[in-house]
Amino acid sequence: MKYLLPASLVTFTFAAIGFAQNKTDAVNASKPKPAKTLKPFGIAPAGLTNPELKHAVERFDAASVLPGKPKPFTRMRWTSEDPPKLWYIGLWGPNIDNELIALTKNTPDLTMVDLHEPHIDNDGMKSIAALPGMRYLRVNPIERWNKKGHPEPMYCFPEFTSHPDRPRVTGKSLSYFEGKGTLEGLYLLDAVIDTADLVHLAKLPRLSTLALPCEIDEAAVTNLAACSRLHRLTLGFRKITGTEIKLLANLQKLQYLKITHATVTNEALAAIGMMPALKSLEIVASELSDDQLSHLRLPDSLTTLGLKQNNISGPGLAQLANHAHNLTTLGLEFNDLTNQALPVFNGFTNLKNLYLSYCPGINDKGIDSGSLLKMEHLRELRLRGLKVTDASVESLSEMTFLETLSMRGTGVTRDGVDQLKKAMPETYIFK
Repeated sequence: MKYLLPASLVTFTFAAIGFAQNKTDAVNASKPKPAKTLKPFGIAPAGLTNPELKHAVERFDAASVLPGKPKPFTRMRWTSEDPPKLWYIGLWGPNIDNELIALTKNTPDLTMVDLHEPHIDNDGMKSIAALPGMRYLRVNPIERWNKKGHPEPMYCFPEFTSHPDRPRVTGKSLSYFEGKGTLEGLYLLDAVIDTADLVHLAKLPRLSTLALPCEIDEAAVTNLAACSRLHRLTLGFRKITGTEIKLLANLQKLQYLKITHATVTNEALAAIGMMPALKSLEIVASELSDDQLSHLRLPDSLTTLGLKQNNISGPGLAQLANHAHNLTTLGLEFNDLTNQALPVFNGFTNLKNLYLSYCPGINDKGIDSGSLLKMEHLRELRLRGLKVTDASVESLSEMTFLETLSMRGTGVTRDGVDQLKKAMPETYIFK
């Protein structure tokens, strides 16, 4: 959703860019001001323009009660226009029922609804389908990934108790969305879907992104192939077999594949190399090991590989580098990498973006080893949450070839960041 910035803000933005001495300051100054809210991701009072809307928003705000959280965890996003409009709502848990979701009739500007293990059935989906500008809908499990020695990822709640007998959304509800010309993404990993239900997807003219919990068979591939714009697919929360991946290879337009919270067989890892148009592959929270990486095959078309929240320590990456010649982005957040693994990245000769955030085995010693400094083709480096301090500032400041350096959650101080900004004026330092 695009909105024009006020003239005064545009003038301020250009002035800030003109006088900034560092790219970091310029980028931060150019960001539009968000709507004023009572708390982060909370209610924007100026957006409560009628009693019905106010009642709905207040109910939403109080609904997401999570273990260990003193306050409700509902997430909202508002547009920056005047008055602001509620365009996103994120809701968690058992209080999210049909009656609550029916209140979305009073928040007609919603374009994205994000539900995590809600207690709704198909009647709740009917309410969401009635939203006039609906673009993305998520009905997903609650994230519970938990690994000793690692911090919890954002929006991860391992202490949350599942309710297996709760009301569930089924694939029959897809019929309510038929002909909806605004809908671009459906994430249904918490729904109960039969492959025969996927026939309704062909009547969503703008559908490009889909997440499914069901096994992929020939009927599923036939229905997915009928979706003319579909090019992003997520599978998860079950076992993924080689047979399924081979069937997906028949989808000539499939460019992005994500596998999450799954058991991925070695045959499935090998079959990924058969997918002719795949540009991006993510395998997340699937206990992928270094040994399994020896089975992973990447098609020549692949440029982005994300392997966060797995059990990778480094040795398997060396073999992967031998057939990842076109890879430009590699994400390894929340893995078991250590300083000893850093030299292996020099084998990825075309890599531009490397994400090493929250790998607790990487510290100042690894940064000072100079392994990353040799990667002059690198443009973005993410070190968020690492045990890195000001002791690494001198080594990092030599990486002037970087366009972006993420340091948030590290031990680098504000003085250290200022040193980096001075040494790297063309690099955006995110801290």
